[in-house]
Amino acid sequence: MDMLEQMICIAQRAGTVAREQSGCLGRDDIFHKGSVDLVTRVDRELEDRIRSELAEVCPEVAFYGEEGSYGRLSDYDRVFIVDPLDGTTSYIHGHPFYSISMAYREGGVTRLGVVHLPSFQETYWVQLGAGAFHDGRRLHVSDTPVLLEALAATGFACVRARLQPDGVPLFTDLIYRIRGIRRCGSAAIDLCYVAEGRYDLYWEMHLQPWDTAAGVLMVQEAGGRVTDLAGAGGFEERRHLVASNGRVHEEFLAVAARHPWLETAPP
Repeated sequence: MDMLEQMICIAQRAGTVAREQSGCLGRDDIFHKGSVDLVTRVDRELEDRIRSELAEVCPEVAFYGEEGSYGRLSDYDRVFIVDPLDGTTSYIHGHPFYSISMAYREGGVTRLGVVHLPSFQETYWVQLGAGAFHDGRRLHVSDTPVLLEALAATGFACVRARLQPDGVPLFTDLIYRIRGIRRCGSAAIDLCYVAEGRYDLYWEMHLQPWDTAAGVLMVQEAGGRVTDLAGAGGFEERRHLVASNGRVHEEFLAVAARHPWLETAPP
């Protein structure tokens, strides 16, 4: 079994645990990382489980996850980047849009990615140069030509973190220029849905590598485009991005450029 197959199996096993634990959390199982940012016992248990299982099959590869202290991502040449439960708030509230996101990066380049949706028992996977797939079906971005016809997604990680400036002014500007906006609460799922053509566009501020590493490669391998909100390539360093089918990208960037917070957005 190759590395991608191992990652898929590990993500699916973790997904079974997450699904079985859904609805079983008590107050003592939920902890605050900030005033509204939450982590659960399940997040931590899943990270421990995934880290252990990856170490068994690839002991030479480092691990970088959301719930632990692993130093700087740039220090690792070969590393798994993992969000054990992307969409914790959704998970706590019984909203089914949460995921397990795993990526493998080597030499600074993401080469493999897996995003598993436990509630739906669906799995997305991607390999650099070999395409992106949803349970075996190859993905391709939509062909929506203009922003006014686009269905977009976003999130409010910046608001949850109480950072200023935040992306709310851009959101209020976009809602008049777009067909619709959805909010599922998992950046990894949003990116997969762009890759699949369900969404034409996704943007968000204050993201972390474990939120985006697998999903970004999904979009790119499905024919889409990913930049930061200024149209440059440093989305992981600047911690804000836009992913699209490519056709509506420049039109979105023109709207984003109207907002001066881009120059002062918190890292």
